[in-house]
Amino acid sequence: MPDSYATFWKEPYHQALRESDEQKLTELVHAAEYAIALRLQELENSTGDGKERAEMKRASADLLVIKTNKLGWLRVQ
Repeated sequence: MPDSYATFWKEPYHQALRESDEQKLTELVHAAEYAIALRLQELENSTGDGKERAEMKRASADLLVIKTNKLGWLRVQ
């Protein structure tokens, strides 16, 4: 595990944006979401990280779109 998760979440997120294989995409989505959660825990009591928090918020929204549109999860009827 890295000393800081500052960029740890970005790699699986960027890979998920490019992945077309459903099984690999599922794994990458889980890895990205987990890494984002770890980073948010790391930043819990810090300040001055608004840019990264905004990036993670956008990444989380993108991952939700992937889960809904590409993987067929969370379809609301």
